[in-house]
Amino acid sequence: MSTTDYGEQIVRLEEKSSERLDRIEQKIDKLADVIVQIARVEEKISDLEIRREEQHQRVNNLSKKIDNIDTHVTSLVEKVATMQKVGWLVSGVFFAGVGSQISQLL
Repeated sequence: MSTTDYGEQIVRLEEKSSERLDRIEQKIDKLADVIVQIARVEEKISDLEIRREEQHQRVNNLSKKIDNIDTHVTSLVEKVATMQKVGWLVSGVFFAGVGSQISQLL
């Protein structure tokens, strides 16, 4: 082989190596972009997890308040029922007395 053949082979080899390096660099750039996107997604997931925990805590607090209100309402319903029974008893006694007085007058 002549020196020109070796020279041409070296030039072709350099061109192939250069092309190969360019493709490798492009793939590395794509990988870097993907890694950045994954990092962003992880940040969003982390933020969403924090917000979910905050919402869970708020729901728990509201649930406790609703339970407290339910206890108070149940207590008030019982008191009103008792007051209603006493009212009917007093009304019955009153009307029985009025009826008795009317029957004595007749």
